[in-house]
Amino acid sequence: MTNTTERTANPRTVRSSNPLRTRDFVLLVAGLGISLFANLMLRFAMSMWVLDETGSAAAFASILTASILPTILLSPLGGVVADRTNRRTVMVALDALSAMTVLACAMVFSVVGFNLAAIAVMQVLLAVLDAMETPTVQAALPQMFRSHGEDVMRRAMAVVNVVNQTSMLVPAVLGGVLYAAVGAMPMMGITVVGFGTAAAVECFIRLGAPERSDGGRASALDDLRAAGRFLTHERPLMLHLVLLCAALNFLVTGYAEVGFPYMVRTVLGFDSTAYGLAYGLVGASGLLGALVGGRAAKSLAMRRFPTAIAAFSLTILPQAFAMILPVSANLRLATLTAGTCGTMVAITCANLIAVPAIQMGCPEDMTGKVMSLALSTSMCAQPLGQIAYGWAYSALPAGTVLAMTFVLAIAMLPLVAHVARRF
Repeated sequence: MTNTTERTANPRTVRSSNPLRTRDFVLLVAGLGISLFANLMLRFAMSMWVLDETGSAAAFASILTASILPTILLSPLGGVVADRTNRRTVMVALDALSAMTVLACAMVFSVVGFNLAAIAVMQVLLAVLDAMETPTVQAALPQMFRSHGEDVMRRAMAVVNVVNQTSMLVPAVLGGVLYAAVGAMPMMGITVVGFGTAAAVECFIRLGAPERSDGGRASALDDLRAAGRFLTHERPLMLHLVLLCAALNFLVTGYAEVGFPYMVRTVLGFDSTAYGLAYGLVGASGLLGALVGGRAAKSLAMRRFPTAIAAFSLTILPQAFAMILPVSANLRLATLTAGTCGTMVAITCANLIAVPAIQMGCPEDMTGKVMSLALSTSMCAQPLGQIAYGWAYSALPAGTVLAMTFVLAIAMLPLVAHVARRF
């Protein structure tokens, strides 16, 4: 196994009492945070634009689905690249290409105006780039911290989640105000600047290319076959955990990403500013969950996984009652926001349990590939959830959809408990 700390930091950094204060990790999270800010600003602008122009949950879900399919198909290739190439170089190149993509699309929109097909094409192009970058970032963390143990990995993941949630707050809180004031196009300009800045910051990260046990002779297809054998034959329990995460992704994606904005904007009729504030509170709750998870990293063992899933299921029930009972729109908004905030805390803790367990269980030269296959498997459920919930919210009352989600979450608990015990 590669001693990555010797290759990525100088001796003074390695001897630091806190491994999370290394220069390379600070630059990594800074670049990641700026890139996420740009991504979320663009997603907020596009989602509001689509909902305002079409008023359709199905159209909104279709855009999300179009943007996720390339991630499912190309993430394994991104994992191969992450295990063959300098991961810093990959991150810099992909953020720079994202900036150029958004700039080119903004120029097109300035000429043709709103066009659902053009928005879908832009989301697909960005998703192709994200499909290559996500496994790279996931593989970079074990490369930096594998020698420090799983507790440090959980703390590093918690920091990444804090950055993730913090990067959501500003686009969510200011996004509604900016969108109402200036529209989608200036927000696309902010996105271009964000991606470009992230690429510049990431240039200074010191990461070497991972050493390969095959000496570089295996093909990309051989790499993927080896990762598949690792999951199905060497570590099948890890595959079971990935499949459970996929089922959870189905529920969370449909209920939160499709249902929450549709219920707030279309069913309850609140404007983009109110939705932005509500979404900002949801982001803040995710930040709180990451902070709490980082402080309690040592206690987030696999035996806590069923507790996190049970907590997630209980956050849905009050929302179902609020949408079924004859109460005011303001009370419904408050209940939806509070319940989704609870969901964010529970899911953040669940991720801090599951993801480091998968990362630390992989050899150094297979981390990118295994994480990319895990990501693809989990995200296969995402478009299914988006389509299913887009149809469900269009055909059924919102309270009924939420009640069905609660039942499905409860039904997962016996399987989650079984895997947690074996793990």
